[in-house]
Amino acid sequence: MITSLPNILLVDDIEVNLILLETALRKEPANIHKATSGENALKLTEQNEYALIILDVSMPIMNGFELANYIRKQSLNTLTPIIFISAILFDEFSISQGYRSGAVDYLAKPYHHQVLISKARVFLQLYNQKQELQQQRITLQESNDRYREVQETLKLKLQLEKAVSLASARFSGNFDLDNSIYFMLRDIANVCNAPMASFISQNSSISTTYQEGSLLTKLSSELTGNIRYAINKAFIDGYDVDVRISTNDLKGPWDAHSTNTDSFNIAIRVASGEKLFGYIIIHNSSDMSGWNTNEVNSLTIFGTITGNALERNETRKALIESEFRYRSYIENAPEGIVVTDQAGDIKEFNDAFRKMFGPVSEAEKTDNILNILGHKNESGYYSEFSNLLNGKLSCGEYSVTIKKQTRLIKAQSVRLSAKQYLIFCTDITNERELEKHIIQTERMVAIGEMATGIAHEINQPLNTISFSIDNLFQALQSNKADDTYVKEKSNKIFGSIHRMRSIIDHVRNFARGNDDVILSSFPVSDPVDNALSLYTEQLKDHGIHVIKELNDNTKDVLIYGNTYKIEQVLINLLSNARDSMEEKKAKQGTDFLPSLQVKAEVVNNMLTVTISDNGMGMNSEQLANITKPFYTSKAPGKGTGLGLAISQNIVLEHKGVLSFHSIPDEGTSVKVELPVITAKTS
Repeated sequence: MITSLPNILLVDDIEVNLILLETALRKEPANIHKATSGENALKLTEQNEYALIILDVSMPIMNGFELANYIRKQSLNTLTPIIFISAILFDEFSISQGYRSGAVDYLAKPYHHQVLISKARVFLQLYNQKQELQQQRITLQESNDRYREVQETLKLKLQLEKAVSLASARFSGNFDLDNSIYFMLRDIANVCNAPMASFISQNSSISTTYQEGSLLTKLSSELTGNIRYAINKAFIDGYDVDVRISTNDLKGPWDAHSTNTDSFNIAIRVASGEKLFGYIIIHNSSDMSGWNTNEVNSLTIFGTITGNALERNETRKALIESEFRYRSYIENAPEGIVVTDQAGDIKEFNDAFRKMFGPVSEAEKTDNILNILGHKNESGYYSEFSNLLNGKLSCGEYSVTIKKQTRLIKAQSVRLSAKQYLIFCTDITNERELEKHIIQTERMVAIGEMATGIAHEINQPLNTISFSIDNLFQALQSNKADDTYVKEKSNKIFGSIHRMRSIIDHVRNFARGNDDVILSSFPVSDPVDNALSLYTEQLKDHGIHVIKELNDNTKDVLIYGNTYKIEQVLINLLSNARDSMEEKKAKQGTDFLPSLQVKAEVVNNMLTVTISDNGMGMNSEQLANITKPFYTSKAPGKGTGLGLAISQNIVLEHKGVLSFHSIPDEGTSVKVELPVITAKTS
């Protein structure tokens, strides 16, 4: 009888990992010893015998392989089972080196706690039984004749333990399932003095059979099916028993009676938890008549070992299939997909990425993603982010020259668990060209709607020119036109001509595609005044009272970007406000007094332009969808649904925010917030 608990040694240079291992094994009947270095571990192994040693492979000064070699040279732990655990060294060479160093298993982090516990239990059981055998062996040596029967029993147990140990080892790591089952059946047949042993799968005609003097063989499908049917029925009738015996033939009957005949068959249930995989059959054993019930039931360990191995094999197959599907998805994806490390070095990429960017090689200095999609290439709406490798979900647009053509690439990255980045690349050149076309179309529509205002703006200087010329002719005819008078009238005429030229130039600049306009800083009042000058007359024609409020703190501040695009946003908002108030006026009649307020102020270094109307307003559903392309709350034929979507993109491009507040039947307030860059200098 064993009087002391077996010892388990845990070695890892990271204290947290030791705590996790100790927590997993704390319920096991064993003394847990811990060491944070190879040197400390050797001191412990010199003084203590261990039932199991669990080593981390990657440790400073002395790694797990070196430590295992030293332990094997010590007398107390020469044959102690060693399990290696590693998070990074899981290639074939490392695994092979581990087994050469004396390991019985090699696990990858993160490991399945239940698998580790199951293995630990087996080795603890082996150790306890080994200790018990050693104690009994001493007793047997003192009284060999008296305890001969006990000695034979121990010999059988030892054979079983050896078979169990070999089976556990064969089912460890990246094992070959058929061969491992075959050799386990051979060991079982030898222990039980049986000429044949078989494994029959539960859900198919698959069978593996060991027959003395023969190579790997299989039972016929018909025989396998008959045996499975008979054994299934027997185990259903006795659901709480894992071993059934037949003293007749393989077709039964199978029961749990004692082994009191010269030859019989044994069926062992193979399962993992509640999942049944099949049965191990021991054929015509002639050396088990003296076995008691407990000894027969001890064979169930082979069913447990095989069941766990089959479950791991299914998991491994599922992982391989999952990996294959993942590769298939990646390779066949239309987007360019690339995996990089934390520094941006490219580890792998799909065919779409190769076609998008050309060959990736050190010679072309494109082996790092930042050489392709770096700060110098940033473009579009996402210019204010650190980079694609900033440790979180990132999105950016880049202008890249590919085969002498400039393409716009949208890149989105996400950090993987293995300190790598998965980056999706999409060519959005055509999409951006279409957006430019749509923006230009919206711009031309706006000019058409502003025709009245433009005509009014031009008529004013024309009238001034006309009156000035009439006065000048009259003064010349009456000889009252001296040099001072002529100069005064000429200045008025030239001033009006300059005014018309400015209006025409502004309309022309607004109308043309202005994406190539060099971005610059401009006063806050420029887009506001220009938008109102072009649209105020039209608003007056619709009876809309316009209130303009520019806070004093906006006079000396500048914003940076494209003034024509900001002007387009404001014109679009003015147009929407007009349509909303027109709709409300049509419903309420002449009693409704439409009013529009344009307010500008600087708050927290952000310019806020607020356009408020007392029109129809919007409900929550309309507010949620208002900036989506092709969504409109206007009547059919009154809008394309693109104006606010374009405005949203323009504001984002200028690092700003476009927000809406609306109450149905009361009105809508729209805020355009843009960052202020600096104050104007004199």
